[in-house]
Amino acid sequence: MIDSERVFERLSEGRGSGIDLDPEPTRADLRDVVQAFKADGLCGRRVAEQRLVPYFIANDGYGQRELDLLEDVLAEEYEGTDLCLRTRRSECSRLRGGCKGSR
Repeated sequence: MIDSERVFERLSEGRGSGIDLDPEPTRADLRDVVQAFKADGLCGRRVAEQRLVPYFIANDGYGQRELDLLEDVLAEEYEGTDLCLRTRRSECSRLRGGCKGSR
């Protein structure tokens, strides 16, 4: 039998390290985490797909509420920037791991 908890732990390893959110994070809590990743040069798509969504999936207490809040916060934080939010732009490099060569 597959131990789903162990699988989720392995999937999220290194993806959300350093994240410590309350069981019911507020919009401000999520904004702080998103701003920290943004300051590291991550685009909104990478923040969602590689950091916060795996963190939410790996922790049983989170659900659709947190995903909806995250979507709103990302839209607000990345509005008016040249960093990707939903799709990878041609100038982004998957191999370099950053947006527009920032990393």
